[in-house]
Amino acid sequence: MERTIYWSVFYSDGNRGKFRRGVIGIEWDLDKVKRMKKKLLIQSNLVMLLIFLMFVFLFLYSNQAGSAFVLLLGFCLLSWGIAVNSLYTFMTGRPLGTKTARYVIAFDKDRKGERKWVRQKGIEAIVATVLSIGVTLCLSVLELDSVTNDSFISLLPFLGPWIGFNIGELHRIKNL
Repeated sequence: MERTIYWSVFYSDGNRGKFRRGVIGIEWDLDKVKRMKKKLLIQSNLVMLLIFLMFVFLFLYSNQAGSAFVLLLGFCLLSWGIAVNSLYTFMTGRPLGTKTARYVIAFDKDRKGERKWVRQKGIEAIVATVLSIGVTLCLSVLELDSVTNDSFISLLPFLGPWIGFNIGELHRIKNL
């Protein structure tokens, strides 16, 4: 990553001659960023596919066992993993992951600005932690022996966010 300091001046459309703001940052190779974002999208899709397959197998096992406890336990462990990862990233400012993920996150951090990125990561950490606490409470309080999984359709809501995530990421990559 080449660091070049530059100074940009942005003007509003109505007042061409007036100084609006200046930004000191890093000059990024946008073609490399697009390649890295596409590579990260493929990696994310592979992880989502593995998670979906894990939930399919847990669904089949819970159908055979007659209880949804195993399915909810898998979701609980997954949500706590996401919460710990987002809390670590928020507290240290350093993301966990591959070199590709770290490069893309550094680009997003520079592009959005430090304050907005920290605020966004803080909200992400709080939401993930609250979700994990809620799933853990459901796991410990509810009686799951009487809950059964009757149809495979209960796994289909997982596909909507997956498709939406891909459409959103492809749109953001295109708009770079």
